Amino acid sequence: MSYTRVQVFEVPLSWSETMKMFRKTVEPSLNALKKQKVVSRWSSVQTGDHKGVCSGMVIAEFPNKAAMNKYLKTMAAIRDGIAADTGMQFWIYHGTVKASG
Repeated sequence: MSYTRVQVFEVPLSWSETMKMFRKTVEPSLNALKKQKVVSRWSSVQTGDHKGVCSGMVIAEFPNKAAMNKYLKTMAAIRDGIAADTGMQFWIYHGTVKASG
């Protein structure tokens, strides 16, 4: 049974500024975790417009709960640093994914 974690975020920056920051600070860590097979896959989705307050989601899927916990320990410091630097607000949802027949 796999686990999925969705982080919804809102940043008082434009989308392009947010993506520059994301590619510099978050993406290398996510790719390293994927290479270590901690993260099965991940994606970033824009949910708001390109101007003013930027909103979006980072969706990550894990093979098991232990992998999700390792991800949490690795990414918490990065997320908290971005929140402190930019005033980002975030909401996190996670749970199991069950295959339906």
